[in-house]
Amino acid sequence: MLNTASNASTSFKMFLAPAFALSLAACQSTPPASVSVTPSAYAAEMPELTCAAHGSVSGSAVKLTANRTKPGDPAYIEFRQRLSPGIPSGHMYVVFGRLDANGNPVTRQYNGLFPKGSLLGLYGGALIPMPAELKPSYADCHFATGAAYRVSLTEAQYQSLLGKARANLANPPKWTMLGFNCNNYAAALGSVAGLVEPSNSALPSFAYIYAYIEANGDKKPAARKRT
Repeated sequence: MLNTASNASTSFKMFLAPAFALSLAACQSTPPASVSVTPSAYAAEMPELTCAAHGSVSGSAVKLTANRTKPGDPAYIEFRQRLSPGIPSGHMYVVFGRLDANGNPVTRQYNGLFPKGSLLGLYGGALIPMPAELKPSYADCHFATGAAYRVSLTEAQYQSLLGKARANLANPPKWTMLGFNCNNYAAALGSVAGLVEPSNSALPSFAYIYAYIEANGDKKPAARKRT
């Protein structure tokens, strides 16, 4: 009887030893040395410029007309043109944010210059400077774009862009139809990357964006010929 109890005790100890060792090893295991960053790890520096108020925190991707993205650049600025219900020339604005390791946008912040007061502001701006909106509208966040031009930014350029955007929000510039409109505002932001306006800066938005792309040495990809 004594031997049976002794054998049972020994067997129980032999069972516990490996289990304890496995438990100890699990507690002492170290996490991986590097953790890949996913899009959710990025946050918009200026959340008031996201499309959250219009139902989409991340905004929307669009088909690019021209793209100048350099490998390794951490950020970007994107010039977009869309239709505008109030004016035939359309509207131009920018989207900016961070890029992932593959050069894909992971944050989108929208910024453009549009006169307050709807049609009254638009056509009043032909005569006098008008107060302007800088935050994204529903149309910016959801309307289809006619053209889009992306340029990647270094960290220093991106910080300069954020500084300009914050200064503009704090002290919004006035909108004038033929003096400082949405095209000129977008180009002013693009200056952080050394981009310049086209020689004819009075073009309507639907033509201005193509002239802007060409003025900066980029061109719309040629259409492929059908074989």
